[in-house]
Amino acid sequence: MKRTLKFGLAAFVMLLFVVQLSAQGPGGPGRGFQMTEDDIKAQVESTSKSLKLSDTQHQEILKYELDFYNKRQIEFQKMRNSGDPPDREAMRARMTTIMEERNAKYQEVLTPDQYKQFTEIQDQRRSEMQRQREQQQQQNPDAAPAEERPARGRGRG
Repeated sequence: MKRTLKFGLAAFVMLLFVVQLSAQGPGGPGRGFQMTEDDIKAQVESTSKSLKLSDTQHQEILKYELDFYNKRQIEFQKMRNSGDPPDREAMRARMTTIMEERNAKYQEVLTPDQYKQFTEIQDQRRSEMQRQREQQQQQNPDAAPAEERPARGRGRG
């Protein structure tokens, strides 16, 4: 179970990373999408409603998500500024560690039933992202897979 959870978390982190790199925006594939704090707040609001969180739980989860977001941004910035080609395995390992820390905090705040529902929601989101990525690849089969494209986001060309 623990091994499956670790694999699932690692897959989810990589999916987030790939979706950020490959999401279509105003400039075409791989441009224009980067989550903001407002996106995080909206996602927590949605999660809060889905899980029927108390105000205290909502505030704790929001705090954890913003912290997770900031840690992720720092790691991405370090990778971008290193000047070296990204070490995807090291990045995956670091993101997995951050995700495990975040999920441990979720387990402290949520009831067992809420946590189970939370993991189910995460699985659904992961499946949806996978479906969207496959759909994009079918629509544009000549495009390089996300892992072969350079990291581009808001403000980068």
